[in-house]
Amino acid sequence: MEGRKVKTMRFPDRSTPIGQMIDAYLKSDVQMEDHVIHLLFSANRWEAADQIKSLLASGTTIICDRFYHSGMIYSAAKLNPSLSLSWARDPERGLPRPDMALFLDLDEDTAKARGGWGGEVYEKAEMQKKVRELFRELSMGVRDAQRPEIHGGLDDVQWRMESEDLVVVDASGSVDEVAGRIWGRVQTRVDQVEKGHRGEPVRIVQ
Repeated sequence: MEGRKVKTMRFPDRSTPIGQMIDAYLKSDVQMEDHVIHLLFSANRWEAADQIKSLLASGTTIICDRFYHSGMIYSAAKLNPSLSLSWARDPERGLPRPDMALFLDLDEDTAKARGGWGGEVYEKAEMQKKVRELFRELSMGVRDAQRPEIHGGLDDVQWRMESEDLVVVDASGSVDEVAGRIWGRVQTRVDQVEKGHRGEPVRIVQ
């Protein structure tokens, strides 16, 4: 991204009051009902919505560590019958929609070997397995008919919109190798924005 205005962001943003509540949940200091914590994650993204729109309007590229794809998939992966992808997606309507969402795919053993894994509530093997499956399914536009509790309510248009933005990247290998794979997928979208084929107007989640 040399020569371009770039801003990095990360969600949850643990510096805000809502972010501090999320941080306590992730560290298992407090317990919260599934719908409640999902709405807090969403609210944390909405806290930054105006800033994101302003940055994009100024021509700044935003590289964001997690956004709404992550939020809805992690919540749906809990297999709560009343918290499908559709339910999880609804609070995100109106947020800026990313030009591309990357899922850095890594098996559990490799993730553990890299350290810093397992200290928070979602960093458990079974949960990560479900999350990985859901990201892969969504990226391929494939629904598992045996799991209506996850996919129920998300119509074909919504499913297609999320699938077309989501790209799976093999995150094994060295930092340089993974960076090369990421840029190989991102470069086309960056070129499209620079040529005016994307980015005007800023897309929003429908």
